[in-house]
Amino acid sequence: MASTNKTTHLRLNNWIESDKPKRADFVADNTIIDSVLGTHINDSDLHLTLIEKARVSNPYSISLEYGTGSATETYNAGFEPKMAIIFKVTSPVVRDINGYPSVSMAIATTKGSTGGATLSGSTLTVKQSTTSENGVLYNLNENNAAYVIVFFK
Repeated sequence: MASTNKTTHLRLNNWIESDKPKRADFVADNTIIDSVLGTHINDSDLHLTLIEKARVSNPYSISLEYGTGSATETYNAGFEPKMAIIFKVTSPVVRDINGYPSVSMAIATTKGSTGGATLSGSTLTVKQSTTSENGVLYNLNENNAAYVIVFFK
């Protein structure tokens, strides 16, 4: 026979001394436990995947890089970031060079970017220009200049 009492939350058998448990009672309890725990464990609104846990515990990486002076330079994040920011250390974001704005900072995302930088997969590509592109000079890979790059997971 089933138990005289049931547990509060899952309604499992809670036998008293005079009850006579049957195999069917244990099977029913195990089915309830499996269903409740299985639903809970697989609830992606409550539990994070390993990738999501990594994002939460370490949401970005920061590196200091030195420009090579080439027209373009690429940096690999080692993961696929959602966004990257690069800026030249101890330099204004924009300054005038021969009447053109020279930009020393860029933001790149998977949805679009400011001028001078693109983000594709795990790779950030930046520009260093000697002539204006659409009226702007990009100063994101000046030879021996220090740049901070922040990759956001």
